[in-house]
Amino acid sequence: MVHYSREFIRRLRLRHRGYITLLAAQVIFLLLLPVAERYPAFQSFLNIALAGVILGLVSRYTQIKKLNSVFFGLGIFAITLEVIWRLSLELLPNLGQWLTFLHVITWILFYFASILRLIKSLVREPFVTVAVVMAAVEGYLLIGVAGGVLLTATLELHPSAFDFNILTNGGTNNNLGSTSSTVGHFSPVLMAAAFNLLTTVGSGVVNSGDTISSVVVTIITVSGQLYVAILIALILGRSHSR
Repeated sequence: MVHYSREFIRRLRLRHRGYITLLAAQVIFLLLLPVAERYPAFQSFLNIALAGVILGLVSRYTQIKKLNSVFFGLGIFAITLEVIWRLSLELLPNLGQWLTFLHVITWILFYFASILRLIKSLVREPFVTVAVVMAAVEGYLLIGVAGGVLLTATLELHPSAFDFNILTNGGTNNNLGSTSSTVGHFSPVLMAAAFNLLTTVGSGVVNSGDTISSVVVTIITVSGQLYVAILIALILGRSHSR
């Protein structure tokens, strides 16, 4: 029978509380998306808050020590770029347009790294508890957040991949000006649409007749299924190795 030290159990409990905290943060993130749709700048606050929770939990409870400094640097860079990008959209639209692509790519890399670290952490868990199951769920939700960023990048690079009649609820987007301001305005809608695609419900905001939009939809949908398959395979592999 394996005996664990008190310090090990203490850190285990704290880490599991961290899993629950992160899941709660993501649920709040989802619930506040309608507010961000009305006030687009609020989306930046949500992005920064979620990244802050992830970085805070990693600094306190992570089991993955490798490349910690790189992960933190990427997260801080993403947060800093979010602030600069949002201010640029309001004050210097040309700079905001130039930063949009770098902005979304940075967030995609950060969330991708977060998902990989979470998977590695889950595989190392000695027990399967309710908190561990919640951690698996939060990894799935992180894919949805990353999918929202991917849709945002697609809107910046290939606007015809979307149906603007649905994005604007039948209105017009002529008053939005540049593509960057359009990205900032529709980012919350695209984030919500990504979760619909992740759950295979589908979303009407994408143009089904466009090849690029079809590829992006497939990436988001399949990523969720691959996440579940990889997680199951790693856990089963660990149990067999024992």
